[in-house]
Amino acid sequence: MRIVLDTNILVSAFLRNLGKPAQILDQSSNFELILCEEILDELMDVLNRPRIKRKETYLEHRVFEYLDQLRTHSILVTPTEVENLIPQDSPDTLVLACAVEGDADYLVSGNLHLLNLKQHRGIQIVTPAQFLEIINRKS
Repeated sequence: MRIVLDTNILVSAFLRNLGKPAQILDQSSNFELILCEEILDELMDVLNRPRIKRKETYLEHRVFEYLDQLRTHSILVTPTEVENLIPQDSPDTLVLACAVEGDADYLVSGNLHLLNLKQHRGIQIVTPAQFLEIINRKS
């Protein structure tokens, strides 16, 4: 099973180690994680925003360690075809393109622009809770 985790899921997994997004990463042996550099760049940008840094007492090196772990434990793809399906949110379009390029089965997101699509080119777009149910059914 191949999945793409939207940036908001990766942010949540980093900030809340007991939440559903973190539980998904804890079960990464049950799937192949597909990412692209654009998602990792957006993740770095979000985690380095002043309002997030003020709320969290993590050291900056944890961000780099997290990004390094994601790169090491994922399949990195380069989206070549980017369809403009969500013009109001271009990062969402890129996440979708990553899923297409990586031949993903699932795209896990908390973003309504993506969730409202429900599926794209055979890729199921689900919430973290829905994906955890899928993993539990398959194991």
